[in-house]
Amino acid sequence: MRVIPVLDIKNGLTVWAKMGFRESYKPIRNSLCPFSNPLAAVKKLSYLGFKTVYMADLDAILYGFLNTELYKDLSSEVDLMVDPGVKSFEEASKVIDSGVKKLIVATETLPRLEVAQSILKAYGCDRVVLSLDLKNREIISKIPKLKNLSPKECLEEFVRLGFKEAIAVDLAKVGSYSGPDLELIGELKTKRIRLIVGGGVRNLNDLLTLRDMGVEAALVSSALHQSKLTIPELKRVGFL
Repeated sequence: MRVIPVLDIKNGLTVWAKMGFRESYKPIRNSLCPFSNPLAAVKKLSYLGFKTVYMADLDAILYGFLNTELYKDLSSEVDLMVDPGVKSFEEASKVIDSGVKKLIVATETLPRLEVAQSILKAYGCDRVVLSLDLKNREIISKIPKLKNLSPKECLEEFVRLGFKEAIAVDLAKVGSYSGPDLELIGELKTKRIRLIVGGGVRNLNDLLTLRDMGVEAALVSSALHQSKLTIPELKRVGFL
């Protein structure tokens, strides 16, 4: 299993995401993230040995501003996974063309399933990843068909479209140190899709549990920034 550090970007700065309350996200300044500068943070993460970084671009998700120049800069340092709140095929193309390794298509911002289908058809399942966005286990989506589905049923919809990799993230868990929702992860785990889990990771034991459940990767932010996970222990167990 891989550990993938998370950068949440707001107003061009790296911020600390906490339980989905985006209006209260504050810039991060610590040894991992000097001056809240995203490029400096990615360079530091690369130096520490991380090959892949996940970025949630809140400026794009909330305001529609695609910072493709930042994507290019960060992609020159690491394999970058970006959630820019894609709403159209045209937006997806701009992000892919900036050099990102993987584009995240999120249930929160997707206007229609046909948009996801067209992006997947054009760029393939190795470049396009689903984000199953939840809050307290409820699907976050503007698509009426998805709103009333269980997380498992919603994931199945995207598996039928051809998705092979998905991120399951419950915003209520992000930055909460409450632990991953193991019951939900067990429901979502299937051999038909590579599952990445985000939200709630507290420590190494949580990561070991996720590994034993067959999770592909874990997204981690707060536990790294607060040194509840250390680089030596991640290396010791082969997560880095």
